[in-house]
Amino acid sequence: MLEFHLRLFCERLKRVLAGVEGTLPLPDSTNLTPLFQNLLTESEIIATTLLGNYEADMARHLFQFIREEFDDSKISLPFLELLDLEESDEEDVERADILEILEDINDFVHESEEAIDTFFINIMQQQNSENESESSTDMALLVELHTKIIDIRNRMQQLPPGDNGFDISDKCNEIIHLLSEGQPRLDINEFERGREELFDLLIEGPSGLAVVAILDSSGFDKTVFTADTYNNDHVKFYFDCLAWVRVSIAYDFGKMLDDIIKSVMPPSRVSVIIGEDYQLKKSILRDYLTNKKYFIVLDDVFDNSEIWSDLEELLPDDENGSRVLITVTDPDLLASLEMENGEKIRRDSVLFGGPLIRLKHEAWQFFILHYGSIEISTMQLYQLWVAEGFIPYNGEETAEHYLKELIHRGFIQVSKRRAGGTIKACYVPSFVYTSLGLVAEKTGFVWMPAMEEESLANVKRCFILKGLIHFFPLEYSDMYLQSFLNHSSESDRLALIDCENFCKNFKHLRVLNLGSAVLDQFPPGLENLFLLKYLKLNIPSLKCLPSLLCTLLNLQTLEIPSSYIDHSPENIWMMQKLMHLNFSCITLPAPPKNYSSSLKNLIFISALRPSSCTPAILGRLPNIQTLRISGDLSYYQSGISKSLCELHKLECLKLVNESKRSRMFLSEYQFPPSLTHLSLSNTELMEDPMPTLEKLPHLQVLKLKQNSNLGRKLACVGSGGFPELKVLHLKSMYWLDEWTMGAGAMPKLESLIVNPCAYLRKLPEELWCIKSLRKLDLHWPQTELRQRLRTFKDMEWRYDIQLYPYGI
Repeated sequence: MLEFHLRLFCERLKRVLAGVEGTLPLPDSTNLTPLFQNLLTESEIIATTLLGNYEADMARHLFQFIREEFDDSKISLPFLELLDLEESDEEDVERADILEILEDINDFVHESEEAIDTFFINIMQQQNSENESESSTDMALLVELHTKIIDIRNRMQQLPPGDNGFDISDKCNEIIHLLSEGQPRLDINEFERGREELFDLLIEGPSGLAVVAILDSSGFDKTVFTADTYNNDHVKFYFDCLAWVRVSIAYDFGKMLDDIIKSVMPPSRVSVIIGEDYQLKKSILRDYLTNKKYFIVLDDVFDNSEIWSDLEELLPDDENGSRVLITVTDPDLLASLEMENGEKIRRDSVLFGGPLIRLKHEAWQFFILHYGSIEISTMQLYQLWVAEGFIPYNGEETAEHYLKELIHRGFIQVSKRRAGGTIKACYVPSFVYTSLGLVAEKTGFVWMPAMEEESLANVKRCFILKGLIHFFPLEYSDMYLQSFLNHSSESDRLALIDCENFCKNFKHLRVLNLGSAVLDQFPPGLENLFLLKYLKLNIPSLKCLPSLLCTLLNLQTLEIPSSYIDHSPENIWMMQKLMHLNFSCITLPAPPKNYSSSLKNLIFISALRPSSCTPAILGRLPNIQTLRISGDLSYYQSGISKSLCELHKLECLKLVNESKRSRMFLSEYQFPPSLTHLSLSNTELMEDPMPTLEKLPHLQVLKLKQNSNLGRKLACVGSGGFPELKVLHLKSMYWLDEWTMGAGAMPKLESLIVNPCAYLRKLPEELWCIKSLRKLDLHWPQTELRQRLRTFKDMEWRYDIQLYPYGI
């Protein structure tokens, strides 16, 4: 792993020679091609042939480093077990010669990357300014680099033989075994069960007051997770009063008390008591909560142990199912508590016991929930891998293969799956994250502000978990960054001057993700990041895409999900490498006259305005696979229908209607037969959509979401209709009272969700003849339907039937 920088550099040189790095092939007027080829040849000899003889030495050094430099409490148990296996009576052998050459190789790669970046930036600046300049300086740099790599090769050829007694393959297998077998794995089913356990605890849990602490872990967005539960309709219906209070680092019980009072008590009473004495307010609130079933969320609690005694004095326990949910930012807050087995709480041990763990507490029933590390969508992960050069351009199939291999080896676990079963999101479990973080730091793969700052000059990737605003000082300006990712959940507002200096200092960026940080306008200077491949910004006020953005001809992913774009420049059609466009909504212009090229690499758009769904525009997107259209669908219905049928590679289509003036007529739509996923929202169909949709030959997932259908009847009457359908979601079809199916319809259906089904008296009898059907989720079923389901619910060997809300 210590030589991976060189291997990535070799892959980049191959892209340069193939003409896919930068925006154009190497100029024919120069003699640079032989120099790049010689660099590649020498680099591959070192990376594959010479360093391959010393893999065991490098691996042994890595194991020694982890064992010697880091406290056991910072290393996860699987790695500790492996290090214990390595303890022996033999003295460790330090190969200083190898380590010195590795440092020289990394310095060489850093210098080479910067030289190549400068070369391509100069070419692209010349293109924009239409000025010509000589490449003598570029050639001189490359000749010098070629001399350095030959010197490194000669030094390596004179090294003594490597250590053949250390079997690196065997050690890799031991790591994989310890990760996959040595620790229980939190797979997708366990992850979802954790969510269900929390919900069950809130609704059906013990009658006494129960407290749940959600432990923060390296960027896991516990606040969003908690808000999803807090805002659930069933939760709001179940509890008498609810309160959400943000505590943050400056713990102030008086302020917390006022916030709870304002949330749970009527405004007329609040105005009377809010200015009263602290003790009186506490007494009034406790009396008010007595005999009420309350649910209180305390968000972002740091290390202040006084909170436990304060809560005990404030909150009554009337054995009526009241709940308190606390999101914990600093785990030291739980240091005084123990698990039921008597062990002290640490991030690893909490996860090993399962998603929801019971703790010892004198006054309450106390639980802790801990999911692990940063969750990331697979789509974003694949885009980042491509932008970083880890996998080939447009190589998402390769990315999926690598992800499955990492999951198999235990380094990554699945957290969410799509309705069709494919992986939607994943994460690095906490007991792996800590050790991998140490290795990533040591090898210079990534830097985070909490790490040591001894070798910032060679840092290529920066990862921010919190405090983005503190990164912008000029002290970091000498870093040669290729990737910058902000994963902080804080919505810092960034000053434009800081953004401009940032772009000026880090002109070699390939990946820029500013996350939730808020910008007031498109940041000046961004147009000079010519090498940028991945860009994600948060600019809620942005209505018009600046034409300067279109100079970023290497851009593959453009995400500004908070922006509604009314106008885009014509030059967007020049961005031939675009693969993903993600906005709240975007209007695309018609291609310029006499412009024949198309955006042939664009495979994902969300969300396109209906006015842009014309044959002239969609006809220039021949390879689009995923498309979300949002706006006045009824007004543009004819144009959308004619355009969609020409998208022969379209697989996933989401239609969201935002107009109340008129309704859609689905029978007029001509959907491409390639569709596998279809979602409708707010379409307010009066006609039954099933006769139209059941004819789609490859449709696997159908979601009829909120207000998609206002009719009372659904009829899948065609023999063999929906031949490939596996997942059917019927949501917010409030008036549905009759559903019929023909024999042989939906032969491959696996999962059915109906929410709500308040008027639906029965499900089609033909459903129970579908052998593949396994999962049914029914929300608010009426009594008659519940009674009909009892027979099937007992057949646990076949059906997973869930009725919501729980306990009905």
